[in-house]
Amino acid sequence: MSTLPSPPTIHSLTSSPAHSLPRYAIIVAGGSGLRMGADRPKQFLLLRGEPVLLHTLRRFAEPALGVAQTVVVLPFDQLDFWRELTAEHGGAFPHTLVAGGATRWASVKAGLAALPAAPPSGALVAVHDGVR
Repeated sequence: MSTLPSPPTIHSLTSSPAHSLPRYAIIVAGGSGLRMGADRPKQFLLLRGEPVLLHTLRRFAEPALGVAQTVVVLPFDQLDFWRELTAEHGGAFPHTLVAGGATRWASVKAGLAALPAAPPSGALVAVHDGVR
């Protein structure tokens, strides 16, 4: 019986030779929140006084992660609302905002298209759900 390796820790990621490679994050937040029964999608619901998606952005902005660019992907009709929320809540975490597609895959593809045209070989790209 083999055992699975332990997941990497922040320390192991930042102290390894791979840390010098560019890192990118694509945060996909295209849900409508219908199952929540709320008046807005769950990525915009407040948690400790701030939108959930802003909490996610804060984590990816931590210097120890070394993320060079963060892309937030939202449905087109939510882009302006997100801009209003970030202005209202002081969300000064740098990110590229793009409109997603009709499916999760189309949204991830839109996020990938917002990254540099030719990332260096070995660059790391994390795709993360905005409300997890």
